[in-house]
Amino acid sequence: LLTAISVERCVGVLWPFWCRCHRPKLLSAIVCSLLWALSCVLAGLVYFVCDLGHSGHCWMVLGTLCFLNFCFFTPFMVLSNVILFIKLRRSSWQHHPARLYAVIFLTVFFFLLFGIPLTIQIFLNFFVYINFVFEICLLLASFNSSINPVIYVLVGTYGNSRFRGSVKVALQRVFEDR
Repeated sequence: LLTAISVERCVGVLWPFWCRCHRPKLLSAIVCSLLWALSCVLAGLVYFVCDLGHSGHCWMVLGTLCFLNFCFFTPFMVLSNVILFIKLRRSSWQHHPARLYAVIFLTVFFFLLFGIPLTIQIFLNFFVYINFVFEICLLLASFNSSINPVIYVLVGTYGNSRFRGSVKVALQRVFEDR
């Protein structure tokens, strides 16, 4: 989903006229639904193949997950965010990126910092298994999953001298599209 959001925002900045006039309205919903379906299928495969004792093919399923995550989704996410960052830095009409762009950048940054090590460790487990390193990578992935709400609230309250209002107001500030 981070990849889909990053690519969509990048396309929206690069070709704003096309996005407003010609982009199908249900495109985001369809892409997200397909990504959720893919996620459910892959999670089901991991459960069926790896957890229910069909371990002979477990390495193929985990290898496919690592390949999709590390060689397909992550490069698209990084590339679209780099393009978006360069485009926003060069634009003369906007000196500071909007809150939504800041949220996307921070979310992707923390994903790369805390989420990717688990994928790398799962891949390395095919060659050598180190229990301590795997547990650290799981801890980092857990931290990555829990940091997003903190990012949303902090970015939503940024610029105020002190936090006034509720978390709901901060979240509304982050996700409003101006």
